[in-house]
Amino acid sequence: MIAPLSLSNIVTVAAAIFCLWTIGSQSSGGVVKLWRLAIPPCLAGLVALVLLAGVFNATISHDAEWALSAILGGLIGRTRGWLMSVESDQKWGLIRVPRAVDGLAAGFALVVLAMTDFTGAALEDPVIEPQHVAAAAAFCAGYLGLRALAMTMRAVRAPHVELYDTESAR
Repeated sequence: MIAPLSLSNIVTVAAAIFCLWTIGSQSSGGVVKLWRLAIPPCLAGLVALVLLAGVFNATISHDAEWALSAILGGLIGRTRGWLMSVESDQKWGLIRVPRAVDGLAAGFALVVLAMTDFTGAALEDPVIEPQHVAAAAAFCAGYLGLRALAMTMRAVRAPHVELYDTESAR
């Protein structure tokens, strides 16, 4: 059973697309503000929670599948975040992130999952069972969340590197 098409489906797709857009700017490499690392994981968490809330007749096994997926994604994301090379400018709160496609792939997967839920709601027949879609979204959210946290921890502990050129900013 699946809920009919509603505003929550539209918000889920919009949040997933915004997550993909924000992680896309980080995945191309370059220098970003440290706080911007938190935006994609927050949006991914929103998508995962809304998809979980859309599961009717939820059982403890559905919740366990969602939680275990989030934990597994988080463990893999944490490992990836610790393996990425980052440079940090503590004075300006900047971080240089390497060019990587893993975050982009997780963001794209969230868009696909949100669109799958949207399509199932529009057809009033699930394309994939909602609890599996929610669990896959939890995996992506866990991955992005702990990846960003690990990168932030590495940036805070990294030696200071000048990333902002005050002469060229004038």
